[in-house]
Amino acid sequence: MRSLSRFFVASFLALGFVASAVSVSYAADTTEPAAAAAGADETVATVNGKPIKLSDIALADEEMGAALSRLPEEKKFQYLLSMLIDRTIVAEAARAKKMQDDPMVKRREAYFNEKALRDVYWVDLMRDKVGEKQVKAYYDQNIANAEPEMEAHAAHILVGSKEEADKIEAAIKGGKSFEDEAKAMSKDSSAANGGDLGWFKKGDMVPEFANAVFSMKPGQISAPVKTQFGWHVIKLIAMRKAAKPTYDEAHDDIMRMLVRKEGNEVMEDLRKSAKVEIVGAGSAQPKMVPAP
Repeated sequence: MRSLSRFFVASFLALGFVASAVSVSYAADTTEPAAAAAGADETVATVNGKPIKLSDIALADEEMGAALSRLPEEKKFQYLLSMLIDRTIVAEAARAKKMQDDPMVKRREAYFNEKALRDVYWVDLMRDKVGEKQVKAYYDQNIANAEPEMEAHAAHILVGSKEEADKIEAAIKGGKSFEDEAKAMSKDSSAANGGDLGWFKKGDMVPEFANAVFSMKPGQISAPVKTQFGWHVIKLIAMRKAAKPTYDEAHDDIMRMLVRKEGNEVMEDLRKSAKVEIVGAGSAQPKMVPAP
């Protein structure tokens, strides 16, 4: 079964919360790692007899996985395990010094207790609203049974002023090579390839550029088009129907979109029922002070 919990926790990112995307697989959409859910949460190391389990690795990956995303899985596992071993060693040293009742420890325990409640509750909320059934229904309606999206293959020449673009347009329509003009005049990185941008969908480009391209006919040269990047002279090379992604290829993007949508709605309802008061609102910005 697919892992869904990572999408649910990560949905806090889109809502402005500080939450990490969980990249370790979770079984049967539970909030606990696969091994724990199966009753076989394996011990991967011990520190003075205290076990470090696969579920601890999963939680560490939830906390730090985004920062380690470029590491191979084996290296990431080794890093997280090493970090947990060191954390356990230092925590044991702290207990030996009777630090459990220190106010700074208590403050952090309260902070992370709120985070734990939020994360687990959010996964429960999202699991009730978004699953494979909803993802499949969206795929069938909006991709499998929808008209395929169009793709354009185009090239452009980017310059800084309309005057330059006008001259280039006139030169090309007078017989000069578009590719040669692009290599000589364009300020875009595509200049080395004669301005060739390859294949793209309408949503891949800024609106002014996309609207111009998708209103052209193959072989046509545009009048100068202004965007936030400058002035473009565009050549449409070809158009085609884009290949539809398979369900597996589209799954994760659909899941993220549905979770973001449902999350926004849930959060809006929760905010409406909460009484929130910002202390000192309208006055000078409060100063940040260390936690006690």
